[in-house]
Amino acid sequence: MASRRCPICGRQFVPRPQVQHQKICSWPACQRERKRCWQQAKRQTDPTYKAGQKGHAKSWAEQNPNYSRNYRAKNPDYVERNRAQQKIRNAKRRDTPIAKMDVSRPESLVPSGIYRLTPVDASKIAKMDVWIVEINLISCGSDQPGNKTD
Repeated sequence: MASRRCPICGRQFVPRPQVQHQKICSWPACQRERKRCWQQAKRQTDPTYKAGQKGHAKSWAEQNPNYSRNYRAKNPDYVERNRAQQKIRNAKRRDTPIAKMDVSRPESLVPSGIYRLTPVDASKIAKMDVWIVEINLISCGSDQPGNKTD
């Protein structure tokens, strides 16, 4: 049987007779990459498969609630490397604010009134369903019907 070149590692290999159209060599790393690519394509094209994978990940996370905390405790080098990389990512976005969930500052409270919310660039860092908008005042609260100005 003629040998082929593995597109992942670039090595020459002889396909197994049992796998007629084998394109990837049998090395474990290449097989993991083949499976990863297949799963990624499957998630993008099959909503049922994607939902099943999401449900499986959720149930695993529920069964292992402290996995990340324990992993970081056992691997301080990982934590340090991640912090350094996050500082680099933040430096690239220095002029872009990082939005966090449910943040409000007393000094930024807006008076009552009618406002126009216009969506702006959503490429900013945001957590958990944040809308980034521009707020434009249309009329003040005192201009609204029923409000008396003395």
